[in-house]
Amino acid sequence: MRAADRLPDVFVKAVHLLKVGDIAPDLLRSGAGFHVLKLVDRKDIGAFTVQQVHTRHILLRLSAELTAEAATRRLEQFKRDILTGKTTFEQLARVNSEDSSAAQGGDLGWTSAGQFVPEFEDAISRLDVGGISDPVVTRFGIHLIQLVERRETTLDRKQQREQARNILREKKFEDAYVDWLRDLHGQAYIELRDPPQ
Repeated sequence: MRAADRLPDVFVKAVHLLKVGDIAPDLLRSGAGFHVLKLVDRKDIGAFTVQQVHTRHILLRLSAELTAEAATRRLEQFKRDILTGKTTFEQLARVNSEDSSAAQGGDLGWTSAGQFVPEFEDAISRLDVGGISDPVVTRFGIHLIQLVERRETTLDRKQQREQARNILREKKFEDAYVDWLRDLHGQAYIELRDPPQ
């Protein structure tokens, strides 16, 4: 693979309209001689690609009746049942998960980084495809997560704008937080006194 600006202009023009695998219909003549050109592969390096994950989860919400320890034990048992083949992740999610994805077997679809809370994303990042996490505690409850698939995908213009908007929003949030801390520090009155003797 070579960038178009590292190839002779006559080569780039000759393969511009070709599809991957096509051979240029005309013999190309240059100062170096005659050339038969075939386009083996093409990558648009200007495109914005991101890694996406396809996940499922089972969520147990904590309550007076369901403590964190009890929820963790239940999810650990679910994981053992799945790994031993007694049941499937989807079946357990439909019956036990306490969120809107339960009807779809806990399927959360394809998502990009930054769409889940950090604890959830951290657990996903450590999983192999097909792997199931240990119980993961988030502010929503306790999850059992399965990584179904990973893929690299190119974002369309609308998705690129949304991604840029999210990055700018995070940057503005960080700047506003630093300004707020600076103002708070400036308004604080601190008096240091020597301890009584």
